[in-house]
Amino acid sequence: MRPVAITGIGCVGAAGAGVAPFAAALEEHLGGAAPPAPSERVETIRGQARDLKLSRIAPFDRERYLPSRKLRRMGELSQVWVIATMLALEDAARPTPDPCPPDRRGTYLGTGFGCTQTTWEYLDGMLRDGAGMANPFQFSESVANAPAGHSAIELDTRGASVTLTCGDASAAASVSLAARAIRDGRIDMAWCGGVEMFSEPLLRILATVGTPSHLGEGCVCFLLEALDSARGRGARIYAEVAADTTASDPSAGAAEWSCDQTLIASTMRRAATGAEARTVFLHAPGSPAADQAERRAAADVCPQARLFETTSMSGSLSAAGGFNLAAAALHVSRRSAPLTLVNASSWGGSLFTIALRPV
Repeated sequence: MRPVAITGIGCVGAAGAGVAPFAAALEEHLGGAAPPAPSERVETIRGQARDLKLSRIAPFDRERYLPSRKLRRMGELSQVWVIATMLALEDAARPTPDPCPPDRRGTYLGTGFGCTQTTWEYLDGMLRDGAGMANPFQFSESVANAPAGHSAIELDTRGASVTLTCGDASAAASVSLAARAIRDGRIDMAWCGGVEMFSEPLLRILATVGTPSHLGEGCVCFLLEALDSARGRGARIYAEVAADTTASDPSAGAAEWSCDQTLIASTMRRAATGAEARTVFLHAPGSPAADQAERRAAADVCPQARLFETTSMSGSLSAAGGFNLAAAALHVSRRSAPLTLVNASSWGGSLFTIALRPV
């Protein structure tokens, strides 16, 4: 089995487009100097009003990355994801033309809610004007795997193209699946990560079910390569994806994160594979019971580890959990921590832990 390395990161979020703005915002956050997220008043589906902190994607020039004719053929979620994949490729400094054959490249996208804005506009038009007037473009862009399809075309990846919908653990699920494909020799490189954006209808629903008070949107894409290949071309390597584990808590409700401390600890312990983790990036979804269970589990498994979280910076559900993984990869690359664990969880009880280590 081949070791897997993270060689590129592409971020699109409240800090801007690119890994550098995100890294700067992360340093401010970890140093306690980050500004608070702005609040928006959201009306629930019951007509009540609720104040939510929302970390939205900062405006940026999308035509810098894609021509207008291509942007017109993509929905919002597809635009953001494709741009993030291009940013990850640029960050990885792959040679041009790329020697990796297209059928040895894969795309693994994670999104919890998918293209809700496009779906809403499509259904609204169909119900208002009749099925005969339904917009075919909006239909094709309403499915959750539309962004992955666009990026596969743009990047000429002809290997696996997979979209995973695992709530705010979707980014971790995509990284896990991509890393396993490279380890097993099925592909040599992969773009993977998560994307999430909030349409008005989705925000109204989330406000109604009582989500955490701070939500975030954005996109993070990682470029994974076989470690020997990355070393061979002299690539800058953020971290090795050393291990990944998954679990499921059947007691968690449809709109609840796992509060099972024992199960969370077991998932983390298996990812550590006997090594001592000195750093843990907590998922910290914003649910008091789930947050407490996760912290206790981390203290049990890694009693000497420093605990970090990025939820208070980027918000819950942001980039389908991708920002936490990006923060951990940057931390490993800059501080050479022996082993770093990154937790991810989602509604319905899905649990992931990914172990990163320096190269």
